[in-house]
Amino acid sequence: MKVQPLVSIMGPTGIGKTDLAFNLFEKIDLEIISVDSVQVYKHLDVGSGKPSKALLRKYPHKLVNIIEPTESYSVARFNADAMNEILLASKQKKLPLLVGGTMLYFQSLFKGISVMPKTDLTARQKLQEIGEKEGWDSLHVRLKEVDPISGARIHPNDSQRILRALEVFESSNKTLTEWHKENKKQADHNLRDFKIYQFAIEIGDKEIHKQRVADRFNSMIEEGFLEEVQGILNLKEMSADLSSLRSVGYRQICEHLDGKISFDEMIIKGVTATRQLVKRQMTWLRSWENVVWLKNDPRKMTSTILDKVLNDI
Repeated sequence: MKVQPLVSIMGPTGIGKTDLAFNLFEKIDLEIISVDSVQVYKHLDVGSGKPSKALLRKYPHKLVNIIEPTESYSVARFNADAMNEILLASKQKKLPLLVGGTMLYFQSLFKGISVMPKTDLTARQKLQEIGEKEGWDSLHVRLKEVDPISGARIHPNDSQRILRALEVFESSNKTLTEWHKENKKQADHNLRDFKIYQFAIEIGDKEIHKQRVADRFNSMIEEGFLEEVQGILNLKEMSADLSSLRSVGYRQICEHLDGKISFDEMIIKGVTATRQLVKRQMTWLRSWENVVWLKNDPRKMTSTILDKVLNDI
C-alpha cells in the first residue's frame, strides 16, 4: 500500500505561493487548504491577498471565508479544521496541499500544540492600554525582564505576541517559556499516516522583494483596501480592536480612518509592517527542518514538487 503524501508550500508574503498552488491544481487532483490567519475571515479580501471570487470558483480553497470578522480564530481551531480537511481529501483520493504563510499554524500541525492558559481579558485589556499609551517598546522591555527567552524571540513591533506573552505571565505567574517547557509538544497522530513534503519559496534578491512588498501594498490601496476596511467597520458589533482587524495592513488603515495617522503615514507604516512580517516569516523558515527550498521560477517549482511527490500518489 502506497503512503499518502501531504504537501506544504510555505514562504513569506507576496512570494507567489498561491500561483504555484494554481499551477499544481492544473496538473494533479488535489485539495488546496489555506494556512492563512487572515483569509479565514469573510470580507477581509483585498488586504489579505485573497484570490478573487472567480479564482476561488476555479481553484477552490478550504479554510477561506469560514468565519465572520467579529469572531476569533485560534491555533487550536485551525489545527482541528486543517486535520479534518486533510483527512477528507485523503478519503477522496486527493492530494492535501497546504498553502500559506502563517507559520504558527504550520507548527501546530507538524509539531503539535502546547497546552496554554485561556485568554485573560482583564489582564489583556490593561496591557493593551499600556501599550497604546506608553508604546509597545515599553512592554517589550518588560517582557525581556520577566521572560528573556520570549523577549529575544518576539520582535519589538509584534504587538500581538508581546501582548499574549505578558498576558500569560500576568494571569498565571508563569512565563510563556515555562509553559512551553512544561508541556511536551506532540504532533497529531493522524499525520503518522502521511509522508510529509515541505517546500518553501526563496526570496532571492531581498531589495527586489522589498520593492515588491511596497508595490503590492500600494496596489491594494488602489484596489479599494481603505473602502474594504471602512465597510468591515460598519458591520454590526464590529470594532477595530477585534483580532481580525489587528493584522498587518488592516491595523494601519484603521489607525488612519480613526484620524490617528495621515494617509502617507499609513502607507509607510503599512509597508514597514509588511516587511517586518516577511522577516519574521523567514526567521521561522530558516529554522525549519526538512524543507526543500525552491527558486522562484514557476515552471521549475511545479516540476520539482511533482517529481518528488508523483510516485506516492
